[in-house]
Amino acid sequence: MAATKVIIPRERLVALQQAYDTLCLYLGFHDDEKHFARQILDGYSVAPFFAEYRHDYLEAEAEVENIDCDELFRWCRSNNAFALPKYVSSKTPRKGSWTALDHATRFLVRVLLFSWDNGGDWNHGCFDPDNDQDFESDKEFHQVWAILRYLQMEWEAANIEEWEGDGLSETLAGMLSSRL
Repeated sequence: MAATKVIIPRERLVALQQAYDTLCLYLGFHDDEKHFARQILDGYSVAPFFAEYRHDYLEAEAEVENIDCDELFRWCRSNNAFALPKYVSSKTPRKGSWTALDHATRFLVRVLLFSWDNGGDWNHGCFDPDNDQDFESDKEFHQVWAILRYLQMEWEAANIEEWEGDGLSETLAGMLSSRL
């Protein structure tokens, strides 16, 4: 059964557009290229993994969390997430005791591994921040986290009554300026 398209209230669209514009810059797309970001968000290397995240986390939890990029990075690094079957496997594991970090980690790991294995938008091929001289794996990690946060923001705008935005634009703008 196909998911029903939920209409986002008009008053929330400005915050979403600002976040989308900032996400586009973060992904390296400028004004005439912004449609490429939407193609990534809706494409085969992101959409099925977000569908799992949405179903197993966003729609299943009473309260959802906004996962901090640095916290997720430390979690993935300290838990060797790219080698753990519960995050890597194409089979959906039992998630009864999973935290928000577990769900975000699985999304991020699955998106990057799929992209690396299938010639997708990210092609560095590994997550090894300790030996990454050009910081390419860090860049890919941060971009996929930003995509997750944006897609979660879209979902929240459409589904959470008390939504007021989450500062994603400011977070990404700060990350962008720290890279320049």
